[in-house]
Amino acid sequence: KTWGALGVTYTGPGAAPAPPAGKPKFEEKKPKDGFDGAVNPPWQMVPMSGQKTVILKNADNLTVVSRNPGIATVEDDPKCFVHGGRELIIKGKTKGTTFIDVKNGATTVASLEVAVKTKKTVQASFHLVEDNAGHKTSRTTSSIDGWVKTMNDIFLPQANIQVTKKRAISVKINKDLGAVVRFSSHLPGVPASEHEWDLVIAKGDASADFNVFFVWEYEQDINPNHDDTDAGTLGKNCIFEDHAGTNVGDTLAHELGHTLGVNDFYGATEKPLLMYGITDQRGQKIPKAHANTMNP
Repeated sequence: KTWGALGVTYTGPGAAPAPPAGKPKFEEKKPKDGFDGAVNPPWQMVPMSGQKTVILKNADNLTVVSRNPGIATVEDDPKCFVHGGRELIIKGKTKGTTFIDVKNGATTVASLEVAVKTKKTVQASFHLVEDNAGHKTSRTTSSIDGWVKTMNDIFLPQANIQVTKKRAISVKINKDLGAVVRFSSHLPGVPASEHEWDLVIAKGDASADFNVFFVWEYEQDINPNHDDTDAGTLGKNCIFEDHAGTNVGDTLAHELGHTLGVNDFYGATEKPLLMYGITDQRGQKIPKAHANTMNP
């Protein structure tokens, strides 16, 4: 019997036996902190000159060592934990990959792959677009710092990538872009004058790593009058419409993920990922493969 309200577990006659200890297992200490438990061995990103904590279960009397302490060191947090396991503090020393091994005598019974990453800085410039016919974005510069903070909340702990706002300005395009700004050069039979992407991105910041252009409406398929697209990113340029859902910071982070080399994913199991392709249905998780592409 368990007296849950008292936090007391009855262990006398008739109580359920304790489950077997099982194999040693690494787990994340907190979500979206650079741990990937879906790969084998599990993986943890550690920032250079920084540290991360992971949980290790079922390893009470086992030894934990780093294969290369020049890349990453490991030490036990000496406290007792409610989860009953150990907590390991891993410190990043130099850029590279190593493993934390759990040993029973000379035998390695579990490992954690550790990638120590240097900080990658992405300088982002933001542009509020208007044309010469009265079309303009409804967004304002006052929102941008909050979106940059969301991007950093996603990227820094998981991939050691920091986004900095380089500039946030209004830009005017001396043409009537119409009700929809289009990328259409890849579509057969669409007049060349409909392709407005190049006019917009010409107003970008050549020295930025990521240029965002906020427009009223953006489309890139054959049916511009049906709202199928929230944003489009090619190279380091992103056109982002006013109707791009509610989680704007998440969607900007997703678009930056394209600039950093990762494509969209649409599998049902991939919904927790930042790079899941559907706006406002995606999560913020950056798994090992994506982190290593974004910040190798």
